[in-house]
Amino acid sequence: MNNKQIALAFDELANLMELHGEDPFRIRSYANAYLTLRKIDSSLAELSDTELKDIKGVGAAIAGKIRELLDSGQMATLEKYRAQTPAGVRELLKIGGFGPKKVRQVWQEMGIESPGELWYACNENRLVEYKGFDLKTQEDLKNKLAYFFRSRGKLHLDSALAEAEAVCEFLRSKIPDTLVEPVGEVRRRCQVVESVEVLVAKEGDLMSVFEGSDFVLEKREDGKTLLRRAEGAAVVLYQCSSAAWGSKLFKYTGAVPFLETFVKEHPDLDFKNLPGEEAVFEKANSAFIAPELRESAESSGAKSSLQLIQDQDLKGILHVHTTYSDGLHTLREMCEHTRSLGYAYIGITDHSQSAFYANGLKPDRVLAQMEEIDQLNVELAPFRIFKGIESDILNDGSLDYEDALLEKFDFVIASVHSNLRMNIEKATERVVRAIGHPSTTILGHPTGRLLLSREGYPLDWDAVFEACAKHKVSIELNAHPRRLDIDWSMISRALAHGIRISINPDAHSKDGILHTRFGVMVARKGGLTAEGCLNAMGVEDIISVTKKGSLP
Repeated sequence: MNNKQIALAFDELANLMELHGEDPFRIRSYANAYLTLRKIDSSLAELSDTELKDIKGVGAAIAGKIRELLDSGQMATLEKYRAQTPAGVRELLKIGGFGPKKVRQVWQEMGIESPGELWYACNENRLVEYKGFDLKTQEDLKNKLAYFFRSRGKLHLDSALAEAEAVCEFLRSKIPDTLVEPVGEVRRRCQVVESVEVLVAKEGDLMSVFEGSDFVLEKREDGKTLLRRAEGAAVVLYQCSSAAWGSKLFKYTGAVPFLETFVKEHPDLDFKNLPGEEAVFEKANSAFIAPELRESAESSGAKSSLQLIQDQDLKGILHVHTTYSDGLHTLREMCEHTRSLGYAYIGITDHSQSAFYANGLKPDRVLAQMEEIDQLNVELAPFRIFKGIESDILNDGSLDYEDALLEKFDFVIASVHSNLRMNIEKATERVVRAIGHPSTTILGHPTGRLLLSREGYPLDWDAVFEACAKHKVSIELNAHPRRLDIDWSMISRALAHGIRISINPDAHSKDGILHTRFGVMVARKGGLTAEGCLNAMGVEDIISVTKKGSLP
């Protein structure tokens, strides 16, 4: 181990001990050891035990631990605290500016055990309910988390899009009338992006264009340039001539399995130097295949004629939280804003009573909200407000209220929020029972996953799809870019069972309604059309498929 690795081991030990509330004196000694050891130029591995002990602030005990690390690569004390701490909580300690005391608070008081869960709690405004947190500190923490996620190598789709679009906008401003587009995983709308790539139709050296900007050149090789913007992710920049734009756009967009299959199917055609991408498909005598579908070998043919869903196909929004539970804006504000965006209806779905951490609604507050919705429906007509709830699916698969109250809702989103570590048999039994409840309209974020942070719980999808088809229950595509759940790869299976997909923003603020754009992106990747989307229906059609027949 080198000096830096040894120093970081003591830093981790100090943080873990502070996390567990250990003796402050010992914590300080290990923290000081970190500060000392990282500054030493000579190799610690070349020092004798006596020389190690002579280092100011080290002493016999810490010297012994250094020797442990040098001899075995491990430190028994550090391994003990690692074993006592969930891996996700240890990840929380790596978030810059979020110290062990705060990590201990969110872990022990809020049950948060990963950076993804923490980000989602911020998004749902849960932290502001606890001592030491307010909207400002919560927003600051979201920014720190955003950087943390960016720095780990893989990006959520929204972050990757932002990085790619920043490069594109910059180049368009500096080189007018130049073709420039995101390619690769970003253009295919992959829910997790490993490489942000951009193609520009401009030959020659572009480095002078970036002089004086916040873009930094990191590497140039094999006809591509690696750029980074401030603390943003690395962006691979490809260049080509305008005459070859279509060919290169096609080449750099498709995943390898798709491209290999396409070339095998058309071995005698020359796809080089085509100015437009459509010309590639015309030359192959093939219908145009949307970029989102160019992922696998199987995607090359069957879906080419689909009229994939678009943003404008969505007629309403069906998963929205307000200040009645853990939303940032009031019922009126969420309704008026949704109407201003051009939607015809909204479905209010605050959390149910078991979600105490999210200020879930007790029955009396449910009835109070229903009264307010009745008044707003009169005032805001013809815009419609549906009375909904995001009901927790309890451990046994039952919903979170008595049937008499559940029957009063226009629709119910049934979601799992707790006990996410069931085995596949129990998890499936739980979800299938909830689907079978006569009040359930939509199965919410069906795996409970948080991309890059928490895997979803396992399900027997054949059983889930069969239950949804039998009970006419739709499945949510939760459009929040940290969820995007149901996975795009499962959409075609759901559609084959006659199940509708509901693209829901899970909005906890007015801005959150715009998450539908990410849902539409990955829905297209899964081959969803407007006909297969629940909230692409108009008001009257929505009424016909909800558990209640009409609104007051």
